[in-house]
Amino acid sequence: MIGDDLDQLRAVYGSAASVGNQMLFQHDGYSIAVYFDNDRSAMEIFVCDGSKKGKTEITQADIDTILKAEGAGQEWGSVQTKSGQPTWLRADKKLIARFNQSQGILTVMVNST
Repeated sequence: MIGDDLDQLRAVYGSAASVGNQMLFQHDGYSIAVYFDNDRSAMEIFVCDGSKKGKTEITQADIDTILKAEGAGQEWGSVQTKSGQPTWLRADKKLIARFNQSQGILTVMVNST
């Protein structure tokens, strides 16, 4: 989860491998690349990795589940973007999520604006 340290992420996602400047987790049919700001997760990128039978792409239900987990009890609202990609902003405006439909990638990150 965004804001968690590596030990907290391991408790949720399991073991991780260091790949360059990121940690890579495999959990529940996803590869999750996590980038850190200091010692805290600042960006998490979710991609279906084929490890879970029948799960080949991220669905709206998957997105809803991930956003709920990342929401810390807050709601997410849909926002319009120039790119047209589905994008959500958490109610406190601290996190933003974007789904790249053509690549099947969901990115959740600290909102820098």
